[in-house]
Amino acid sequence: MKSALCYFSGAGNSKAVAHDLGSMLPLDSILPIADAMKDPSLLEGTDTLGLVFPIYFYGPPALMKRFILETLHALDLQLDYLFVILTHGGMPFYAASITDRLLAEAGYAASYVGSIAMVDTYVPLFRMPDSKKQTVKHAKIAQRIEKIGKELLEQQLKVATRLPLSRLLHTMWDRSLELRGEKDRHFVITDACTGCALCARTCPVKNISMEGGKPTFLHACEQCFGCYHRCPEHAIALDPKPLRGYGWYTPPKSFKA
Repeated sequence: MKSALCYFSGAGNSKAVAHDLGSMLPLDSILPIADAMKDPSLLEGTDTLGLVFPIYFYGPPALMKRFILETLHALDLQLDYLFVILTHGGMPFYAASITDRLLAEAGYAASYVGSIAMVDTYVPLFRMPDSKKQTVKHAKIAQRIEKIGKELLEQQLKVATRLPLSRLLHTMWDRSLELRGEKDRHFVITDACTGCALCARTCPVKNISMEGGKPTFLHACEQCFGCYHRCPEHAIALDPKPLRGYGWYTPPKSFKA
């Protein structure tokens, strides 16, 4: 028997959730999605698989679509248990239905689908909450992780519900992926940039290259805002400026700590 958990994380919330769940479950490996796509052999022989990823624009990241339809489909794993944990800023909407349809297309069915409400890090729409509100939210996240972890240990069954109009919303989400990558044109690198390249190293889809000591965006953006939040100099600005002002977020390495 072999068990693995694969995660996609931008600002770091989903990575923390993945490792917190990993501390509760008998997993053989915890892998970034990009690593599993680069070397699918890491998942060969897996019979218990977990997927942890955030919801962007009411659906999974574009990389998750490719991972499911290409990597998982090609592997043709004989899974005894497949669980999916969606992290979101308060609006999960059709993400579970869309993921369910993607898995079905790849020849899989999730045994368990759960979600966790996080601190929303999408600065263009939401103001970052103060540290007190973040602490309260983190406590709720820890409780939710504890509950989900216990249910996964018992291999409980919680399947996704196909919501009305899910096919239409799936089509709309799919078309929106073509436009998402270009949204990085709104990022502006300010003079505060020191060329540390942390943004390029941590981008989950390798959408940033360093040219002349400064980051350049390659227009395959997921809009995870990982580069924006992780920049130690806050050197990534937006054009137009967020109506609710700028704010930055650093997730804990563990919500259970």
